Amino acid sequence: MRGQDSAAHPPPSALILGFAGLIPFAAAALSQWLQLPAFTPQMGLATGTAYGAVILSFLGGIRWGTAMKTFGNERLDLELSGSVLVALAGWLSLALQPVTGLCLLIAGLLLQALWDVISVERNHLPRWYGKFRMLLTAGAVLSLGAMLVHLTIS
Repeated sequence: MRGQDSAAHPPPSALILGFAGLIPFAAAALSQWLQLPAFTPQMGLATGTAYGAVILSFLGGIRWGTAMKTFGNERLDLELSGSVLVALAGWLSLALQPVTGLCLLIAGLLLQALWDVISVERNHLPRWYGKFRMLLTAGAVLSLGAMLVHLTIS
């Protein structure tokens, strides 16, 4: 899928690794709703929140790398600052009460995805990245949302 099509479609490795990256989110969410002997609800909540923070930080790192390549000095400071704020939001989510931390992660993932889609539209990221990020964000947010719902009703 090289050439013209490669700009519109994610590379196979990105597809495989991106969707595999949703497995920890799904496992954490399922642990809240099902009786899994090796993965208790408390463990699922802790690991799901931690994984969400790691992924948010990872996304900030992607933005940091993109900013250094794409932007000149006039925009670089803003882009770099935004990428660090994403990582700090992930870290903060671990220090908050679980409901608040999950809400922060969900908001952070949604805002990061919006930033990525806008960057695709401005030709700062590959064309395939925006739709792909929306799919991955949907999976992560649905999983974190399922954890949040379980917390609020139990």
